[in-house]
Amino acid sequence: MKQISLIKSGFWITYSTFITRFFALLSNLVLARLLQPSEFGVIGVAYVFWSFFTLFTQSTTGSFIIYKGTEDQRYLNTTYTISLGIGLTFSLAMIASSPLIASFFNQPNLTWILIVFAGNLLLSSVFCIYSAIMTRQLQYRELANINFISCMTRLLSTIGSALLGLSYWSFVIGDTASWIIGCILTRYKSGHNLRLEINPLVKSEVLSFCLGSTGSSFGFYMNANLDNFVVGKVLGSTSLGYYNLAYQLTMALSTIFNSVIGQLGMPIFAQIDEQQQEDTLFKVVEQVAFITAPIYALIFLVTDKEFISLVFGSQWTPLCIVIPWLLIFAYFRVINNPLDSMLSAKGRPDINAKVNLYIAPLAVLSFFIGAIYKGILGVSIAVAFILGLFWTFAWWWAGCKQFGWSMRKFFMYAFTPIFLVISPLVVSINLPIGIKEIVFILLYAFNIRFFFPQQFTKYKNIADKSVNWLKARYAR
Repeated sequence: MKQISLIKSGFWITYSTFITRFFALLSNLVLARLLQPSEFGVIGVAYVFWSFFTLFTQSTTGSFIIYKGTEDQRYLNTTYTISLGIGLTFSLAMIASSPLIASFFNQPNLTWILIVFAGNLLLSSVFCIYSAIMTRQLQYRELANINFISCMTRLLSTIGSALLGLSYWSFVIGDTASWIIGCILTRYKSGHNLRLEINPLVKSEVLSFCLGSTGSSFGFYMNANLDNFVVGKVLGSTSLGYYNLAYQLTMALSTIFNSVIGQLGMPIFAQIDEQQQEDTLFKVVEQVAFITAPIYALIFLVTDKEFISLVFGSQWTPLCIVIPWLLIFAYFRVINNPLDSMLSAKGRPDINAKVNLYIAPLAVLSFFIGAIYKGILGVSIAVAFILGLFWTFAWWWAGCKQFGWSMRKFFMYAFTPIFLVISPLVVSINLPIGIKEIVFILLYAFNIRFFFPQQFTKYKNIADKSVNWLKARYAR
């Protein structure tokens, strides 16, 4: 793929994901004024289990289509049928387990919330197939437009429901409306009319990939969601409300970056020669690290008590103590995503699964210890060290060992930008708001210009090409 095509595709993916996170943030801003932290805690528990059940659908069958391609109708129909079967199975499992979950958390309304989520789970099984087809076909512009419509539907439905006094049901109504719109539009725009059919010649290949991908997703879920589970169970729904909102805020940018890397990277990784895969992987890591490290440092500079009080209200100031630690995890989560995409593109999601499952028990133990001794601060510290640093080392060590890649190169590319932001942070952290951010940006740019002049020139060239493309597009 040519560089200008990469820029175009990256633009549409970034636009799509930014719209998703922006509308979600806008929704949270409005609802934070209308709802109490305890109400956020209830829906936070529901989303923990929603995430658990969707890991068996959204990132399994769709990833196989991106890996395998859309040329063979046998694979498409078989994957579609298996996806619907998995979705229906786990929808029924969610319905059956909802009373037990509600009883465990002493939240009776969770039963009905999870029952509605079960219907959404089936819709997501359809959506993931058609969106994967469009991703493989590089229909990023169409996906971005569909995402905009779905997000706008969710935003209006959620805020409208909240204004009517429907409390946490506002989230449920907004999600359902969004899934319905997304399914209809992706099916239409994909250009494929799939049918229920399981071809015996390809069934085992589909199931084998999905099993490895499910194992990877399950391990990732354990590591990335059980902190919410521990906070909700040990510290209560109010603490979970604080922690959940802080988590959403710090992961907003990582979600955007990961979406760009996953949607753009995996189809490209799957089609390039094996000899080029290592160099391509480390180039992606290098660029991602240089871009994200200063962004997360800026977020750290901005998010103090005054800022949180101004944006969300004074009742949300406890967010400040956990955000710095969650930002560490957010950075390494982005750095790890290219490896995740590469392993899936090579048909080896089982490596992801093994690492995730090995780390999960240690992560859960650290969450409990942190919650008992330091509350939500302790949990966030555990997330930073276990999921941020230790998980990163284990994941890359496993991948590099399997394929003979250089671990030294990874450390160099991942940690160099961290060292480059330290001196700008030290100089600017005690300056007034508005000044410290400018000083930080200038000092970081100076560090890159002085220590990595080629990198600085590369960014300038990319920026010039992007500006020229945008000018040409909007001049029509």
